[in-house]
Formats: sequence, structure tokens, C-alpha cells
Amino acid sequence: MLIESVLIKYEFWALVLTSLTLPVVIIWHLLRTIRISRTVLIAYACMLIALAGLDVVVITFVANLAKATKGIADDQVFRSEYTLALYLLPLISAGVGINLLSFAITQHLKVQSPLVEES
Repeated sequence: MLIESVLIKYEFWALVLTSLTLPVVIIWHLLRTIRISRTVLIAYACMLIALAGLDVVVITFVANLAKATKGIADDQVFRSEYTLALYLLPLISAGVGINLLSFAITQHLKVQSPLVEES
């Protein structure tokens, strides 16, 4: 008998692993680097925002797969409050990415515009 479950599919685990490891690696690299260019910072920010968008697409795809399978575990994960926890992963990635992008733009404006006063 073949077990039909979304929880053992490649897409689900790729979603969870990339959503957890990629932001941690980016933040670890940023904390470890003494000087970082704005271009690299903006690239990291865009990567995190793109990851968040990709995560939402994959979560929706996996949730639709879960509806089509007969597994009870799938229903418990994707038709309960655990789905909210899955949607927090892209929300956190997008939030960190937007904050990095905002920081890079603010620093650029401070350097380029001598009229901006620091408060």
C-alpha cells in the first residue's frame, strides 16, 4: 500500500528547509561581516522578499495537494491552525527583507543628501 501524504513529499520539506535556513544564513553572514556594500545588502533583501513570495506559492500548492490526498495527518496540518504557522515563515522573511531594504535606502539617502538631519 502506497502512503499518500503531503508531509513526505519533496516540496513540503524543501519549503520548510529553505524557509528556515536561507534567512539564518543571510543574517549570520550580515552579522559576521564588518563592512558590507549597499548592493549586497539590497541583493540579500530582495532574496528574502522573493523567498517569501515563493514560500506563499509553495504553501498554496502543498495545501491543494493535501486536499487531494486521503491522509489524516495532512488534514490536521493544512486544515488547522498549523497552516497559520506555515504562513509565518514567509511573513518573517519578507519582514526582515523589507527592513534591510529600508535600512539600505535610508543609509544611501543620508550619504547622498547633506540636508538630512540626524535625529
